[in-house]
Amino acid sequence: MSLWSSLLQTYDAVNSSAGITPLNEDVNKTLLPLYHTTLKTQLQVTLDEDGQLVKIERDRVDAEIIAPCTEQSMGRSGTVLPPHPLFDQLQYIDTKYDSAKHEAYLKQLDSWRADNAKLNAIYQYLSQYSVIEDARAQGIEIDPKKDSKIGVRFAVRVRGPYEPAVWGDCEIQDLWIAHEEHHSDSLGTDLLGETLYKPSTNFPKKIVSVNGNAKLISANDNTNFTFRGRFADRDEALSIDTLTSQKIHSTLRWLAAKNGTLTGSQDIVIWAIDDHPTDDVLNPTGNSHDVSEQLDYRTDSEILVDAGTQTYVDYAQQFGKLLRGYGNEKTLQQMQQHSRRIVVAIFDAATSGRLSVTFYRELSKDEYIENVLQWHEDSAWYLTCFDNKNSASAGDEVPRRSKKATDKPKPILYIGAPSFADIINCVYSTDDHSSDSYRRFAKYVKKQLVECMFNNTSLPSSLMQPAFHKVTRPSSYDNISVWQHDLEVACSMWKKHYIDQDKKLPLEERNNITMDLDEKRTDRDYLFGQLFALADNFEYRVLLKQNGGKTPERTTNAIKLMNNFVAKPSTTWLTLRQQLNPYIRSSTNGVFFQNEVDEVMHKFKEGDFESNKPLSPLFLLGYSHKRRQLIQRADAAKQLKEQNTEKKENKS
Repeated sequence: MSLWSSLLQTYDAVNSSAGITPLNEDVNKTLLPLYHTTLKTQLQVTLDEDGQLVKIERDRVDAEIIAPCTEQSMGRSGTVLPPHPLFDQLQYIDTKYDSAKHEAYLKQLDSWRADNAKLNAIYQYLSQYSVIEDARAQGIEIDPKKDSKIGVRFAVRVRGPYEPAVWGDCEIQDLWIAHEEHHSDSLGTDLLGETLYKPSTNFPKKIVSVNGNAKLISANDNTNFTFRGRFADRDEALSIDTLTSQKIHSTLRWLAAKNGTLTGSQDIVIWAIDDHPTDDVLNPTGNSHDVSEQLDYRTDSEILVDAGTQTYVDYAQQFGKLLRGYGNEKTLQQMQQHSRRIVVAIFDAATSGRLSVTFYRELSKDEYIENVLQWHEDSAWYLTCFDNKNSASAGDEVPRRSKKATDKPKPILYIGAPSFADIINCVYSTDDHSSDSYRRFAKYVKKQLVECMFNNTSLPSSLMQPAFHKVTRPSSYDNISVWQHDLEVACSMWKKHYIDQDKKLPLEERNNITMDLDEKRTDRDYLFGQLFALADNFEYRVLLKQNGGKTPERTTNAIKLMNNFVAKPSTTWLTLRQQLNPYIRSSTNGVFFQNEVDEVMHKFKEGDFESNKPLSPLFLLGYSHKRRQLIQRADAAKQLKEQNTEKKENKS
């Protein structure tokens, strides 16, 4: 199934929610009715049913409404600007600007107003009066030059229990849709296999939140350059029925607002496209009353809930957590319970005029969750996140350290995959996340990571190597905690890499990396990582004791020499070992440290330790594994000591 077919199927499933705006939300999260768009307005003109002015009000900020539109006006650009049928910019509404535009506006309104009281009132008023002059008479200043493009909406007070707001009148929406629906004979089928009545020649804008003028489909090439040599004309190259185009674009806009994850100009959109069975099945044996009650007219809120269920908006939100890397075990369990067909698509408005589909994948049944879970399993590591939005792992474009001295984010340890933002920050070389270069880089990497997750492929080397080189230079970091966090992320990335490499080997030859120390592993780089961890941990414990149990103010010699150690491990180890001699002599744990070192040294194959060739990223995993083992041992010993002390106190 193509993207277009998926969107059409989705529209047919949720079209009953069209025009219903969620409570306390803006119209951008509304599934637009056919032949409607959104319009920002500042002026409200209130009339009575005779077309006489009641009052004019100007808002301090724009109020966005749902407005009828034509195929031409919804995607208008350039110098030829056809009017909207009802609500529009002041330059169309008022004859003081451009008489031709105003006449075109009135002619179009006259063609469909029929006997609707509200529409007739608006037509009568605009045919005789000027909004600008009436506004000024009521003390509202209008600048003819600056205010030509401000939007105007109408309210009409008619007899009876009717809401004056014209923009929320469903009857008027239906009247316009009926006016625009095709009544001609079929011309065949369009590109998508739908019946072709009227080929679409213009396509809507405002599909994503940024670069709002970007169009998914553009057919404004009147020179035939785009399709020259392949098709005779534009219609032969691209033929989509107007109604089909309306359904596609309205659905995509709605999904992007409800189910999308926005990054710069890039939208990652996830939704379900299979039929969602309902529990409400008509009972053919019941009486008329029973059947009518079962057919019950749903409230607006109930219709919106059903539409969200159909497209699986809750799942999209849960999925967003997984994309960010912080979905907990409960989230994973919830997602495993579902077996719906899911679409994952990435849209990028790289320019102001074009919206492109950079990734599209349909995942049938449980395929999607298998890929997601595989990603989280292969990338799982001991990670740290923070409950402060200014922390290193809080999001895409935030500072990686606290802005205020009083901000102390609480570290939360968990096992899982890092977020996409964490991977980006680990790879990117600076902390300046406001630059255009960072935003471009982040957008590109997110697309790569989505492809890796859903195609179940390895991470690209363009991410792996920079992560390794960056974390092996701790001195380049201003904050040691940020370095430690990046180290965790890099270990997660390289663990997945080695697992992916192992998958290419026969089962008997695999030597999978896990999250814990492998005592039997004899890889040179892995063993050097363990030696490095022993030196780092031993010196840190001595400094901690010397500082009265408080975190030492300086880093260890091992951390200072990490870059040198990776480049020349054998000679750097000798230097590091000499620097530790004073600590060994003064510490009661010196013998224990030496025994640990000897145990690792015995595992080196002949000639491996003496070799001074640079270390591979397997060094990071050896270091992290051994470091965690030593920390766990120290914590266990501390806990045992506290328990023994408590027992002695209880006996006494």
